[in-house]
Amino acid sequence: MLKNYFKIAVRNLIKHKGYSFINISGLAIGIASCLLIFLYINDEVTFDKFHQNSDRIYRINSKVEFGGNEMRMAATNKVEAAAYAESIPEIESFTRINNASLIIKQGDEYVRQFKGVYADPQLFKLFDFKLIYGDFENALQSDFGIVITRSVAVKYFGKTDVVGKELRIKTVAEPESYYVDAVIENLPSNSSLNFEVILPWSKTAKKGTITSRDWGNISNTSFIMIRRDADVNLVQQKMKEVRNLQNPGEDGQFARGIESFLQPLTAIHFTKGYNGGSAGIKKNSNPTHALTLGGIAILILALACINFANLTVARSLPRSKEIGVRKVLGAKRSQLTKQFLSEALFVSSISFILGLILAEIFLPAFGQLTNKQFSSSIIDNPILLVLCLLLVLCTALLAGVYPSFSISRFSTIDSLNGKLRLSNRRYVSKALVLFQFAIAGILVVGTVAINRQIGFMVNKDLGFDDTNLVYMDMFMFEDKASIVKTDLSTNPNLTGVALSNGYGTGSEYDYKGKKLIGTTNTIDEDYMDLKGLEVIEGRRLISGGDYTYRGTDTLSNVIVNEMFIKDMGIEEPLNAIFGDGSGNEAFRIVGIVKDYDLATAKSKVMPLVLFSGKPTGQYAEVLVRYRPGYDSLIQSELLKSWRKIEPYQPLSFKFLEEENQNAFTEEERWKSIITNASFLTIFISCLGLFGLAHLSAEQRKKEIGVRKVLGASVQNLLLLLNAGFSKLVLLSFIIVVPVAYFLVDTWLQSFPYRIEIGAGLFVLPIIITFGIAFLTVSFQSLKTANANPVDSLRNE
Repeated sequence: MLKNYFKIAVRNLIKHKGYSFINISGLAIGIASCLLIFLYINDEVTFDKFHQNSDRIYRINSKVEFGGNEMRMAATNKVEAAAYAESIPEIESFTRINNASLIIKQGDEYVRQFKGVYADPQLFKLFDFKLIYGDFENALQSDFGIVITRSVAVKYFGKTDVVGKELRIKTVAEPESYYVDAVIENLPSNSSLNFEVILPWSKTAKKGTITSRDWGNISNTSFIMIRRDADVNLVQQKMKEVRNLQNPGEDGQFARGIESFLQPLTAIHFTKGYNGGSAGIKKNSNPTHALTLGGIAILILALACINFANLTVARSLPRSKEIGVRKVLGAKRSQLTKQFLSEALFVSSISFILGLILAEIFLPAFGQLTNKQFSSSIIDNPILLVLCLLLVLCTALLAGVYPSFSISRFSTIDSLNGKLRLSNRRYVSKALVLFQFAIAGILVVGTVAINRQIGFMVNKDLGFDDTNLVYMDMFMFEDKASIVKTDLSTNPNLTGVALSNGYGTGSEYDYKGKKLIGTTNTIDEDYMDLKGLEVIEGRRLISGGDYTYRGTDTLSNVIVNEMFIKDMGIEEPLNAIFGDGSGNEAFRIVGIVKDYDLATAKSKVMPLVLFSGKPTGQYAEVLVRYRPGYDSLIQSELLKSWRKIEPYQPLSFKFLEEENQNAFTEEERWKSIITNASFLTIFISCLGLFGLAHLSAEQRKKEIGVRKVLGASVQNLLLLLNAGFSKLVLLSFIIVVPVAYFLVDTWLQSFPYRIEIGAGLFVLPIIITFGIAFLTVSFQSLKTANANPVDSLRNE
């Protein structure tokens, strides 16, 4: 029996090649999309779980009361992890990680090596790394031993067997010789740890007596591993006791006020809302992204199944005589159901194999689209393959159950005399197509919204001119910034050079009992002119330090922005005096600058305080404005000036206009994802609509023949056949508009500046979706309308 079912299935696929291609390709695309997205989700949810002791490893985080606000920081100080491990028996081991700025000699050149860290040797006891050469017992035990990854070994030595080899590395002072203790495999994509060169912690460890100031200096990442039978809450309580004992008296008040708490290693990847970066750790992921992609995967597969069901029903009418003959020969309804279910399973299996091939082919492109480097392919993941097998079975069942039960219920007489109709069941197909185009419409609206929002943010007036503006990072040579400025100022192709310290993370200020957190920057006399900042009241700062002397008091004169005045509630800002929040220093407002975005339109305007740099001040950035058309030469000019102060240090510079556009990389990526999802859903939906159009045309071909005999034109028939489907697509937008409005409005809330949601946002998606649907139906309708009526009426 199964052999017979298989033969019939193969014959039907060969006989109806067009429908077979549409059916299989649509389902294959849906399965391939699901496989890729499930691989992404699997990579996300398995982050850090490959470590053998992942369930016992915790990161120490900090909670600080600052300016009346609670701040959670994914970092801690350099001393507490060791103190906890020494005093708390439940802690088996610990390691600390801190960022290292590295310059490594490669041949005759020095290059900046990113992803460098300092770490304790116990790092290899907590975490599982795949060792290629060397051993972990002796790694990082000496001040000049290092551990590198495979990629770094190949980059600098051209091979991986490099244990004992020398690398000349500059950290802070002059270059020093380091020797490779071990080479490890590149860290997998689903690891929160993010480094390539590991230097010994002894190079940055605290020397001498530990003070309360050390306990209050939050700057690095710390991990501990606790016993399996340990109570995490009890460990945290003991940590608090140790902190209090280590920081007695008035000097330790601030350190005692910091609360350390533990976070599971496996929870780090999806953590949100922490201030401050965590050294050696990847940027956190938004769990909404995984949920969104998972929802898209389910929807695409659901649409593919709907398309499969509609096309199967559409092809059932030409097979009605076959069904009738089988019933006359004694076939039971259950046998017919099994036959069509087995055919659905057969088609699903072919689609799965094709979908698996497509997923493997497009995996690199998908990885680039989602900004992921997958450590394994789909074929290498046995769990995913088993899930895919179950997916095929479910797909066959879901996609084949409706048409198989519908077809098996056909009347034997109606099947044989050609009078079979599906009018009482068409509402199911229509509902499915309605659902398809509602989903497609929502995604198209989302695509249009993302495009408009990104365009709005990129083109928004920042309050300063970012064109032809570049800044140099002085790295560890802040004291030489003025030398670079003097040298660059002689270049006639540069229209301005200025110095800045860069915008700080935040400082506390107070005025008449009210406090706020404001951003600060120290600038020279040319900074405001170079950026085109507008002083709306008062004066500019005097170069070389700007002060007001009142008896024995010295007040720093500052410029603030409009947001600072508004948030602080200062009614008469000029000459108003405010404090630093601790009563140690006071500042006098001499000017107000118009609000401007500090970097990009992605960040909200914050209260800002600008200080004048001292004559001997150190600046972290050199900003340069150059003439239009000088883009190709500006780098070489900057490098010439840079080489006069630093013969081998790599030059670090960025174009501000490019930085502003790059700030929306994540949004651009999601725009591409949603756009591709929209394309797939429309494509699959149109396949389903094509099946429904064919079904309608098959049922109405005698009616069309009669109308043509009575003089109906092709145009009239085209409008007649398209009318029902056009109403169906337009009806789907009753669902689209409110749902899309809610989703877009929710997404826009994350932006400080956003577009208005108006009717125009929905007009283009309606036109696009309706136009594609109309063309899809018209293809089948024209074929039916142009058919010879003799062929449809000759049996009457």
